Amino acid sequence: MAAGAGKRHHQLDYRHTAFQFLIFMRKNLIKKKNGFTLVELLIAIIVGSLVMLALYMAMVMSQRTSAGVGRKVITQQDTRAVLDIMASEIAMASFNPLVQPATWSPTSLAAAINCGNVTGVIGGVAAIFANKGILFADASNIYVAMDLGGPIVSGKVTYGTIGDLENEYIFYSYDPGTRAIRRSTNCSNLFQILGGTALGSNVINQTAGIPVFQYFDRDGQLLPLPINIPAIRRIKITIVAETAEIDLNTKKRKRMIYSTDIIVRNHAAFSPSP
Repeated sequence: MAAGAGKRHHQLDYRHTAFQFLIFMRKNLIKKKNGFTLVELLIAIIVGSLVMLALYMAMVMSQRTSAGVGRKVITQQDTRAVLDIMASEIAMASFNPLVQPATWSPTSLAAAINCGNVTGVIGGVAAIFANKGILFADASNIYVAMDLGGPIVSGKVTYGTIGDLENEYIFYSYDPGTRAIRRSTNCSNLFQILGGTALGSNVINQTAGIPVFQYFDRDGQLLPLPINIPAIRRIKITIVAETAEIDLNTKKRKRMIYSTDIIVRNHAAFSPSP
């Protein structure tokens, strides 16, 4: 008897619970038919707006970061490319396959001495035998010469004359006014190879207080201005570049410093000891 009574009691409990659940569902259905309250709508709108705002801000930050990285990459690539070209060309200064002093005589270097584009920047140069193929050197300019060859005669390349082949005179100049590095070959017009009107970069060595060119003697000592050209054994090139546009996240331009050292072997091999 007791067991049967307990079983009926549990059945009544289950029925009561099920009845309460049905009442709860009916009330909720009635509430849904009546719609949401004004407070519920306002809360939903506010929460939705906050979520949308967060997503929008995340998207804007991502776009700004991507644009900033792109500008930095452009400046890096341009600066490294220009630095590599400058290093390879300046390293050839004083190249003289025939090892003949006449190569560096005033007569041989007449074209370089009379180069109007160079004299307009550095005030003229003088051919000095001891200077060989480094005709002028200071913190912002360097003017080099090399004998790369000339016309082919009887099947052989002729040497001994500078200026009869392209790129035998090379002049690099940093212009702080336009924030650019310029290049000229064989007295051609100076043109910008980095910075200035070029897209994406500016050269700001003057602002940073860092010279583009530094010169060292055989003992590794920095040569003071004016440069004792025959004593040059190593040249350090440093380019301080920054992106032309301001980074939208940091509100500043990205700044990068790249440098390389050149051992001017051709110049050092036959120059007199300082």
